[in-house]
Amino acid sequence: MFSLKSAAFANGGTIPERYAEKNKVSPPLNWEDIPKGTKSFAFTITDPDVPAEFKFPRVFVHWMLYNIPSTIVNLPEGVSPDGVLPEGTRELNSDFVTFKIPGYGKGYGGPWPPDLPHRYVFTLYALKTQSLEILEAADYVDFVKAVLPVTITTATLIGFYGPAKNPLPSS
Repeated sequence: MFSLKSAAFANGGTIPERYAEKNKVSPPLNWEDIPKGTKSFAFTITDPDVPAEFKFPRVFVHWMLYNIPSTIVNLPEGVSPDGVLPEGTRELNSDFVTFKIPGYGKGYGGPWPPDLPHRYVFTLYALKTQSLEILEAADYVDFVKAVLPVTITTATLIGFYGPAKNPLPSS
């Protein structure tokens, strides 16, 4: 069965502080049992627990990647924002850009729940196309519209992160 894992935390476990927003270090990820017909991968980290008072219309996106070659079976720790992504892989803006938080653009934005601990959903999409054409300014809705029609299946990893209260994110 197609699966997504991390050496840093178990499915349903706590994401270590090392991968939090303030450190800006992406966690190591690996996947196995790639579905037949997979020509590339896409990937997201989303937070479905956005507080109602934010009046945000959907999940909060912490990372979006696409055009990950089908020969790739892992992303090492720190591959984003300052590491080197696999050749051909593209990143899109996280929702930290939507909230105009300084120091953010393309790439990984770690967990930062503004209230209580949140779920962080890591989703790997096995795609039946070698590449996608997505505008550089695309948001999560645009990403989903491009990815879902060519998705064979997905693998999901869920981690939890967050103290009772967090300060504003660092810049």
